[in-house]
Amino acid sequence: MPITRKTIIALGSKLAPAAATFGRLRTLLQDPGTEMEEIVNLVRLDPALTFHVIRLSNSVLFGLRERNDSLEGAVGRVGFHEIFRLVGLAATHQTCQRDLRTYQLKASRLWENAVATAAAAEVLALPAGGDAGLAYSTGLLRTLGRVIIDGVATGQVYPGEAEWPSVTEWEKRTFGVTAAEVTVTLLSHWRFPADLIESIRGHFDPLADSESNIGACVLNLSCGVAARFGLDLPGEAGHWVPDTAKLMLAGVSEPDLEKCAERARAHYTALCASVE
Repeated sequence: MPITRKTIIALGSKLAPAAATFGRLRTLLQDPGTEMEEIVNLVRLDPALTFHVIRLSNSVLFGLRERNDSLEGAVGRVGFHEIFRLVGLAATHQTCQRDLRTYQLKASRLWENAVATAAAAEVLALPAGGDAGLAYSTGLLRTLGRVIIDGVATGQVYPGEAEWPSVTEWEKRTFGVTAAEVTVTLLSHWRFPADLIESIRGHFDPLADSESNIGACVLNLSCGVAARFGLDLPGEAGHWVPDTAKLMLAGVSEPDLEKCAERARAHYTALCASVE
């Protein structure tokens, strides 16, 4: 049952409207002339997202005792950089609300994997000379395609690694497209940055192209870090081997990767605490 571009866009727009807002927010924040009112007006278009952002702004992550009940107050108290982080967390949390039967995957595991990967990517982007905010976004959004596929699957279930060690091969055989390709299609439609899209497109095999894809390599290693935390997803483990070529491309050594993993774990814990 091939999945068409029209189906991907239609279902994606229904399942994750906050993710599209996340992309538009990044565009606004890259403009130094953007005013707080523009940020507030964009987020306010989505009432559910507004609720999540206000709630997150009152979390232990910011250590503020005075309660805030307005979107303007949320943006004002945490700043533009952190509001981007909060909107990303809120958008991902909205996306990961139901179990994915197609992948025999709990919603909680999908969420934990996204946050752990984002935390690791933000840390690993620095030695690679990349954009930490962009890397964070790729980690949060990379599994969006699994949600879309689960929404259109009609009884197909991933049989597990014993039969299909690579979930991407199973997806291609079953649906004619991989979850990563579905994600790329949707994010391209929403006009996310090209670098982010290319990182997700190539992250399962970042050394496949002749041109260096540092962003894809950082995301690949970040997925491996999430797996070290015990937060891996079925059918992906074989893609995350941190070989020498990947480490060189990302600008880290094996000891550096270990240190980054320790920092990422602490970062992941703090991000999770912000939504409790």
